[in-house]
Amino acid sequence: MKVPVLASILALATTSVGLQQPHHPQNSSQTSSQTHLFPIVRNDKTGFIDREGNIVIPPKFAGSMYGIMFSEGLAPVYVGGHWCYIDMKGRVVIRTTFDSAGLFSEGLAPVGIAKKRSGKTLDDMQYGYIDRAGKVVIEPQFEETYGFSEGLGRIVENHKWGFIDKTGKIVIEPQFQGAYGFMDGLASVWWADKSAYIDHSGRVVSSAEYKYATVGFFDGLAPVRKGDKSGYISKDWKLVIEPRFYSVAERFSEGLAAVLLNGKYGYIDRAGKIVIEPVFENASNFSDGLAVVQINGRYGYINKSGVVVIEPIFTEAGTFRGGLAPVTTDERVNYASCCWRHWDYIDTSGRYVWRAEKDVR
Repeated sequence: MKVPVLASILALATTSVGLQQPHHPQNSSQTSSQTHLFPIVRNDKTGFIDREGNIVIPPKFAGSMYGIMFSEGLAPVYVGGHWCYIDMKGRVVIRTTFDSAGLFSEGLAPVGIAKKRSGKTLDDMQYGYIDRAGKVVIEPQFEETYGFSEGLGRIVENHKWGFIDKTGKIVIEPQFQGAYGFMDGLASVWWADKSAYIDHSGRVVSSAEYKYATVGFFDGLAPVRKGDKSGYISKDWKLVIEPRFYSVAERFSEGLAAVLLNGKYGYIDRAGKIVIEPVFENASNFSDGLAVVQINGRYGYINKSGVVVIEPIFTEAGTFRGGLAPVTTDERVNYASCCWRHWDYIDTSGRYVWRAEKDVR
């Protein structure tokens, strides 16, 4: 399913819930927090606003090209030539000497150091983990590191993905072309020619009858493909919704999932019944009761009844998280004009709470 790529990244960047960005080793999954802060940029520096648009951390930090994000109450930032971590009041609470710093998950954060100090390219880095005190608990040794979930962290060795425990011991040998974190005891993994779900021992527990999407189980269901059609399967590997859709790239969220039927996107419930007719050019997950849809080339938002509640006036739009969503009406802003710094924020009524700088480069 084609979705607004950067918009999806931006939507996740606005919250400390459920972030997962596999684009760079320093990124990892985020866990929930009671407080949402939203990154904004002024004069090439990042700060944060609350859901009312009030600046709570003044723009003065640098960091990831995908935006500075909080996880477990801390965010990695680049200050004075060094990676540090700030708390949600903007105070530096951890100082490091590493060449890369990522997001905390289950009390640990991935950090990297260049093998050749003049290098600092992705191929020149080794990654390990620190704890919330800034102490190295797993020495930098891996090609890539991602966040922990259910006590296991994803690592890459010799271009293969595996899992370690919190002491750094490899518990599932690197053997996969890719992997997502564990959730409800299962992790989605894939090779060049197949995909599967594994348990904590690394044993394949899913049926070989289907091809599996990488999104995982949500609301107890996961998308699968059989032949050229897709449906949904339960955690006991039984087909719950028969494969009859041409594309099922979206997971269930808030009880609904976007599907493609006869060239248009609509939504089904957990019984597989179409509850919002397929009339949209594009559609994404529900969050905060709203979902991004595309109508006549523009993006807007619908509610769970399929009613358009925020008119489709945006050239790109992201998912709501914590009451706000990133949007833009600037034709020049897209995933190629990196990055989210040029985007505005709206609330669930469609009211702008923040307008970004418009000097697209």
